[in-house]
Amino acid sequence: MLNRAPIFLNCFSRGGSNILWNVFLTHPDVCSPINETIQIFRFDTRGVTWSGTRVALLARQINLFNQWHLAKRRPVSTRTREFIDQTLFDWKMKTLTDAEMRYKSEDGLYEPEEVRAARLVAKNNNGLVFLTDLWLEVYPDATFFALVRDPVALYESHKRRHIHTSIEAFARFYNAIADQMWADAQALPNYHLVRFEDVLANPVRIIDSLYEQAGLDQVKVTKVRFKAKPHRQANGSHSTSFQAGRHYWFDLDAIDQILEPDINALQVEQLAAEE
Repeated sequence: MLNRAPIFLNCFSRGGSNILWNVFLTHPDVCSPINETIQIFRFDTRGVTWSGTRVALLARQINLFNQWHLAKRRPVSTRTREFIDQTLFDWKMKTLTDAEMRYKSEDGLYEPEEVRAARLVAKNNNGLVFLTDLWLEVYPDATFFALVRDPVALYESHKRRHIHTSIEAFARFYNAIADQMWADAQALPNYHLVRFEDVLANPVRIIDSLYEQAGLDQVKVTKVRFKAKPHRQANGSHSTSFQAGRHYWFDLDAIDQILEPDINALQVEQLAAEE
């Protein structure tokens, strides 16, 4: 396969996945396919891509990359595996032309050979958590990280964005994904559970641990890059003091400038007591 020892991040949407993704993208030996996996292989009622259509036909599974399909997928053919690998590799090479991702450090740009050799890190949200068996078919040397978050705070995010219409629907969704994460973590030595709350409480320690578990050299990282996104503030607003969508580099002792350690409590405050 073109991608060696890739890293897959299994996450809930609105569960801190962007923070975890950027922790790995900070490392100069790791590159992303620019977009989330669902954006590359989309084939659902919300839209389709050429790659999504192609892989659905090759695998004969229309829900293969459907993030709302909460069940394991069937095995795929060698041709399908090769197409997935080639597509992700081609997207990884787009690092060289992306305005933000082309930087391997605050002031250093990637060379083409560095991107080719870099390990891929892909973000798989929601139902794509059930793709672990497929990824292992394609990449037996893959490493997985599953990010879990306090379900009450996560529910507030989903409610506000009308992702789920009821608490009961959210609970079924959360439990199905969390159960699968737990089962895979128990069965696979290269599958690691990460608590969102631990990342916020002690980011430097967790970052070192993540790099060690992924087999990445921690010494190569002296600053961490994060993407600014609006989030709940103490005054009740949903905003950011940075330019939303831009990436910023922080010294390890200054990460708290962009991460909000009390985000869960701020979100839970927006819910009624009966919720």
